[in-house]
Amino acid sequence: MIFSHRPAAALRRFALATVLAAAAALPLLLLTSCARTGVRSARIIPSPDSAPPLLASADLVDVTADLRNLVPSLMSKARIPGLQIALVRDGRTVWRDNYGVRDTRTRSAVRDDTIFEAASLTKPFFAYYVMKLVDQGRLDLDKPLAGYLPAEDVVKFLGHPLDEKDFHREWFEKATARQVLSHSAGFPHGESGKPYPLLFEPGTKWKYSSGGYLFLQRVVEHLQGAPLDRLMQKEVLDPLGMTRSSMVWKPDYEAVMAAGHGLLGRPEAFRKRTTAHAAATLYTTADDYAKFLCAVLNGEGIAAETLKTMIAPQIDKDKPLGLGWSLGFGTQADANGLSLWQWGDYGIFRNFAILYPEARCGVVYLTNSFYGLGVCPDLVAHSLGGRAMGSLSLDYLPYDSPLYKFVRHVEERGPIAVGELKALKKEYPDLVDREWISTIAECFLKENIAPHALALLEYDLKENPRSGSAALAVAEAYMKMNDPGQARRRFERALKAAKDPVDKTFVRWRLDYIAALGKPVPADITGEWAGRLWTNDGQVDAVTVALKRSGDAYEGTAVDTLKLIPEGTALVDIVRTGNKLSFGFKIPIEGGMTIRVELALQGQTMKGRWTDSAGGNSGAIELALR
Repeated sequence: MIFSHRPAAALRRFALATVLAAAAALPLLLLTSCARTGVRSARIIPSPDSAPPLLASADLVDVTADLRNLVPSLMSKARIPGLQIALVRDGRTVWRDNYGVRDTRTRSAVRDDTIFEAASLTKPFFAYYVMKLVDQGRLDLDKPLAGYLPAEDVVKFLGHPLDEKDFHREWFEKATARQVLSHSAGFPHGESGKPYPLLFEPGTKWKYSSGGYLFLQRVVEHLQGAPLDRLMQKEVLDPLGMTRSSMVWKPDYEAVMAAGHGLLGRPEAFRKRTTAHAAATLYTTADDYAKFLCAVLNGEGIAAETLKTMIAPQIDKDKPLGLGWSLGFGTQADANGLSLWQWGDYGIFRNFAILYPEARCGVVYLTNSFYGLGVCPDLVAHSLGGRAMGSLSLDYLPYDSPLYKFVRHVEERGPIAVGELKALKKEYPDLVDREWISTIAECFLKENIAPHALALLEYDLKENPRSGSAALAVAEAYMKMNDPGQARRRFERALKAAKDPVDKTFVRWRLDYIAALGKPVPADITGEWAGRLWTNDGQVDAVTVALKRSGDAYEGTAVDTLKLIPEGTALVDIVRTGNKLSFGFKIPIEGGMTIRVELALQGQTMKGRWTDSAGGNSGAIELALR
């Protein structure tokens, strides 16, 4: 539900995982549309057979001189604050460099010790450790993973028994480590609910999934009897000399961590992960990560046959483009042979790594920017040569996209620049669509630049006057601007709209919420508070919190309609101070999470945020007294 990694369809193109987590009170349509695809790049992808040659034998002085000229120019054009890059030849790091700043507020320079979030570059790193366990005979790639865990651990992970109604137990009990590592096990990637969502029979197709990696992590931790961060520190990070890296946040990172920057270029708070996640939580530098790439190229710490198994393609991802997946890495077959690749995307950190085992060369770069993958084709071409087909297949917009230029115009000139949309849509009809407009508006709302967002959404409503979803989006923008009167009128319009019908239950709750805003704050907050919780993967979950007195204190329970919070879940540490209320609760999702909620009372409503205390993720929550 809450701790989600969605770098596939959800984070392609104009993906906004961090925006979804932080945006307050956006309608269901807006959230799910952003989570689904974003915008199209409309890029023509050339044949893999036409890939340019590698630069592995080119003069290193010439290549690095070219990069020193190219990288700052690319970063300036793409609005990328900071970047690290490391180049590998003959199985060793031959060059590395740092560019730009860690944080646009402090202007602190990126240095060798600057830490970046690796995001999904964590996945092949974890896969390498899994293959070491295979080497040691601790894990069988083809044994169903469920058989490794005690029944109670399986139930804890799923959040329900194996015989739960409509759960595909027969699929779950087939899934193997081989299928998980190659993203062919059918596990979810941000999808949530009860029963635990399995999307297809294992081994029958490819679909990117962090959920599978998390389940494999639980198996590894059970087999080895320790948490993943400690295991990988001892078995991978220390042996490879990755002295600056960690699977969890370290206090020392406070002084050297790069701040991630979103679409509008504003730095965001550090995400201090205290629990390791096999799919996403590696903190690292380009130089450290290059040591891992060298270990793969050199077969370090792993038997030759095991390495051969690890890098062999297991399933097709996009056969016409020569793309598939190995045990951990994406694979690319082109005129230069087989390459291994992976992208990292946590919204405000976007990274890429690619290596050619036969040529024994590769490159990795890390950025602290939403725009980081827009420069990938250029950086790979000038550093390694060849063509980053995997990156092109992900449909990220190039850094010089006219859509990005439009965003800058709106940011600089204000709502008046929205008038450019008509001409832009005429010139680029395949790029400009309602989903993209909603995405841009969402970014402005997140940064509390509501007038710009409202202008975009009003434009969409003007173009689609009979659309319920367009009216709903405008209503939510007015809620963000603390104008419930205007919001109410748009909500009422959404209910009556002839096209794009809205969730009427949601809209009626919104109208009830507005009515409750005008009522006096209750002296006694006992009773049922009904509302919505926005999950980190973009879903809107109906939730009810029941509070009652217990002497001088409060006690209470919570329940939701997605069945992620079990009925009767007890609230703990309930504290009311004036018009502030806070409490916590635990849920069994992904092995157990502790959620902390901070709310402010206004009228007979409560509004605030939830936070996953281990993962640092958060989202909005709004309640009204029944």
